[in-house]
Amino acid sequence: MPFILLAMRIFVGAVFVYSGWSKLISPIENFMAVIEGYQFIKQPYISTVAFVLPWLELIFGTFLSLGFLTRVSSTVLSIFLAVFITLLLRSLMLHLPVAECGCFGSGIILTPWQALFLDSGILVVSLILVRQRPRWLSLDRILNR
Repeated sequence: MPFILLAMRIFVGAVFVYSGWSKLISPIENFMAVIEGYQFIKQPYISTVAFVLPWLELIFGTFLSLGFLTRVSSTVLSIFLAVFITLLLRSLMLHLPVAECGCFGSGIILTPWQALFLDSGILVVSLILVRQRPRWLSLDRILNR
């Protein structure tokens, strides 16, 4: 079981590290356009979200992969996933012109339906991690957190 939890932790963390990194290396205008397509955030705040969100994904994804603040990191990432799923469902229900989710910048292109299924699966795994104590190959365990 500890190996499976380690694999789950690294998987979820790596998804967010990749997601954050791929957005950071792309022009911010690309992500701003995706955010605007969801028609959820008012114009003055789009640039702030487009700047901050990739950094948070990168930081908390790294923390989770390393097993540092594991419960906090998996909780934050679970909240992100719940928000992403809600926005995807909203865009599908309102038939918004969202052709790709914007999840991974220009690295991996997913339709809203593909992203919805992926995010739902990752959310289940992330919620399992929220309930777990720090274990094998975890900085939390080394630091006695």
